Amino acid sequence: MKKILVVDDEQETVDLIADFLSSRGYAAQKALDGAEALKKFDSEKPDVVICDIRMPKMDGFQFLKELRNSRKWVPVIIISALSEPSNIFKGYELEADYYITKPIDLEDLLKAVRIMFSLIPLRKT
Repeated sequence: MKKILVVDDEQETVDLIADFLSSRGYAAQKALDGAEALKKFDSEKPDVVICDIRMPKMDGFQFLKELRNSRKWVPVIIISALSEPSNIFKGYELEADYYITKPIDLEDLLKAVRIMFSLIPLRKT
């Protein structure tokens, strides 16, 4: 089963996204901050990560930087209320693969997830 790690400090958001993706056949893991997400990443080995930016302990940018510096590559979708071009640019600069602004349309998120899974074979070559 394809695994997705959903990271957001808002429990309702994490539950909504994880439940939606689970209903579409994905195995969704949950984390409420970047530090917890790194632990889950190491133990669960997700295929795709969906991550918010504003979070306690370790924000999404710090999480993404750590992920890219010391772990295997996986596609990362940023979901954030930060819609300013400087934040979007910073996300891509840190090698996010997709950036979605909140509020999230779940069908659009599902399309992004499918796109991310299509990238995996390209990165393995």
